[in-house]
Amino acid sequence: MEQALYTPDMLSIHDLCQQGTTVLGPGMRYVIWTQGCPFHCEGCVTPKSRPLTKDKQVRIVDLAEDILSRPQIEGITISGGEPFLQASALGNLLQTVHETRPDLTVMSYTGYTKESLIWPDAQNLIKYLDLLIDGPYVQALNDNKGVRGSSNQRLHFFTSRLLPWKEELENGKRKVEYHITNGNIKAYGVPTEKMYIK
Repeated sequence: MEQALYTPDMLSIHDLCQQGTTVLGPGMRYVIWTQGCPFHCEGCVTPKSRPLTKDKQVRIVDLAEDILSRPQIEGITISGGEPFLQASALGNLLQTVHETRPDLTVMSYTGYTKESLIWPDAQNLIKYLDLLIDGPYVQALNDNKGVRGSSNQRLHFFTSRLLPWKEELENGKRKVEYHITNGNIKAYGVPTEKMYIK
């Protein structure tokens, strides 16, 4: 499997939202976009995150320290790329963060189905998740609802901590935030169907 490309103490990332955003899950959330994806979903909103590269890597210990240094953060959202290609590193990251901030809620996207996430590192990552949004993005099924990209994607609540926001997460109005970082404008959120890259 492609996971062999990566190591458990380093994470290949596409981007980070370190200051936090409120449009990718409840509360102020630290967002990690991983690098590398085996899926080629038409209309992918982050096509540059697909190549299986190690161009931008961070040490797990440094990323954990950065998350823990930000008291405004209420949760973590993991997207991609495909997070489960780096399940070992992400599991180690979440374990480290959980030891100090067990209050942080964690949600992750994946193009895999929940039923296929059977390898040990994937199962270890899942035990730190409150919510998993699974399945590939299907452009024709983008109904502009909630935090999933298309209606085939399922929301699996592994704990009750995010259940108060279930209706909003599944059917709420999508929002996009714009942040200026180092002179660059970045858009965060789940775009509406018209905003996806064709």
